[in-house]
Amino acid sequence: MNWRSLILTVCFGNGLFCLPIQALPKNFDNFKSSETQIQVQNCTDCNDFCTIEELKSLAKSITVKVISENGWGSGIILKRQEQIYTIVTNQHVLDTQDKSYLIQTPDGNFYEANQIENEGFQGNDLALLQFRSTNSTYNVASLGNSHTLVQGDKIFAAGFPILEKPQDREFLFTRGKVSILSDKPLEKGYQVGYTNLIKKGMSGGPLLNIYGQVIGINGMHAYPLWGNPYVYRDGEQPNINLRQQMSHLAFAIPIETVAKLAPQFASVPTIKVDRTASSKIFNYLFFPDFIDVVNWKFSPPILPTSCIAERRRKNQALSEF
Repeated sequence: MNWRSLILTVCFGNGLFCLPIQALPKNFDNFKSSETQIQVQNCTDCNDFCTIEELKSLAKSITVKVISENGWGSGIILKRQEQIYTIVTNQHVLDTQDKSYLIQTPDGNFYEANQIENEGFQGNDLALLQFRSTNSTYNVASLGNSHTLVQGDKIFAAGFPILEKPQDREFLFTRGKVSILSDKPLEKGYQVGYTNLIKKGMSGGPLLNIYGQVIGINGMHAYPLWGNPYVYRDGEQPNINLRQQMSHLAFAIPIETVAKLAPQFASVPTIKVDRTASSKIFNYLFFPDFIDVVNWKFSPPILPTSCIAERRRKNQALSEF
């Protein structure tokens, strides 16, 4: 019997459908599309999942290094208005006596930057910078909505870690999963806990969903060395079991916090993705390894013709894998 080709019989409502499927390998962690040299915005414009290479390329194109007298952190290109670019980062990245900052853009150029002082982030670990570029144009992040996330969703983090060893990579792109989605923010606004590796220097970098949209700002790595950051804004503390779980995770501030407190610089989609019962059955009963990688939505949105072609290209890449 040829196990590489199977027939899947599915019953939906009163209809019975036979769907041919291709047997897939169990390990998808190293999956990469055979075609990666496409425009980085394709997956976000089409609301289609990105390949690993597309996500890494996109993350690198919207992430900057924020340099101060104490070292550096990371930032996200949030908005462009003519020659002025707005960067979001963490406030703790900018907490230095000397309030002069440099931005290093993805092409390696350096720009003087100024903090937007009059933005009130109400105790959230957020800050905005602006710089002017007269000769070069840079990509602006596409924003998502963290409310569409559920536990177990694959997410991706990026930034510029402080180099501890000569062989360390200057730009780091890590994969992981959502572990905690807190209804209440911690003192500094952190609500999304995830398993991705986050190192010092990656604070302020983007947290991306599988569509390449920014859904959070990195800012807290696992296993903090001092203090107790796991205190809710209202003064309450998580129980001891939850605190232990939190300590093993990195945390991000949802991008909606930026959109709420600085709406002139950011806006996020308000539509919440509904994972229907049929999609959950499809996810868990049939071939979960494949579904887990791409977070397939069984009722995909209506897409323009160009996006349908792009989705077919990626599906073809999957069938040939």
